[in-house]
Amino acid sequence: MNEALRDVIARLEALPDDRQQQAAFLLLDFLEADQEPLLTPEQVAEVKRRLAAEPIFASDEEVRSVFDGPAE
Repeated sequence: MNEALRDVIARLEALPDDRQQQAAFLLLDFLEADQEPLLTPEQVAEVKRRLAAEPIFASDEEVRSVFDGPAE
């Protein structure tokens, strides 16, 4: 462990329990951010399928009809 980390841990130990808990959650988030995403092969396939699909957009007329209300 390097000196900077030792100093930070010493400062954390002086904090109240609730603040130590918050710091622990932040550190865990930091450590877990370096891991690969935990998707199943099926989820990866679904993401790829959706990214490859033709996007569906509303036409200008369809959007206008939503904002203008029904035609009379």
